[in-house]
Amino acid sequence: MSDVTLEFHGIHQVGPEDDVCALLRWPEENRLVPVWISPIEGMQLAAVLDGHQPNRPNSQDLICEVLEGTGGVESIEIANHYQGTFMVDIKAPNGEVYDSRLSDALAVSEYFNVPISAEADLLAQVSVYASDADLKEYFDLEISTPFEGASENSSENGESSTSASGNAQADADFEAMMRSLGMEDKDFLSGGDEEKS
Repeated sequence: MSDVTLEFHGIHQVGPEDDVCALLRWPEENRLVPVWISPIEGMQLAAVLDGHQPNRPNSQDLICEVLEGTGGVESIEIANHYQGTFMVDIKAPNGEVYDSRLSDALAVSEYFNVPISAEADLLAQVSVYASDADLKEYFDLEISTPFEGASENSSENGESSTSASGNAQADADFEAMMRSLGMEDKDFLSGGDEEKS
């Protein structure tokens, strides 16, 4: 059974190529699970989130209708991740388990109001840390977190770190993700870095 319930924070265009990312968040660890999807899937999910009803049902509408006919959805779990692909199990109340793409599972999650969950060990492999400043700058999200004292704690422990979050490894993970999207060194410069020169 999964022990982490994820938050869904919408569809975002990220980086110079405007790659489409469905953003999940592991709130207890303040880590992000970016799910890279095609622009078409992104448009379909954004339409679902905006409450748009197409003239004709799309494949996600059909999936939800069939699941509703079999009794709905009991749980949605990210079961595995392999070479950039998420495998998701959608479990019906009758015990049937359906293998799903994560993009379709997000639509099912929204339709049935059932959160997506995953094991902490799996999330530790596929998630990256994001500070509140990163969330605002790259995704225009403001999420209040109970971990704001993290950088203060690291300085109390005698660790000297120039990282924004107080966790240099987590910041490096996030920077690596952003570089994979085509971000360059100049994109990582902030006002704080300019003040030091």
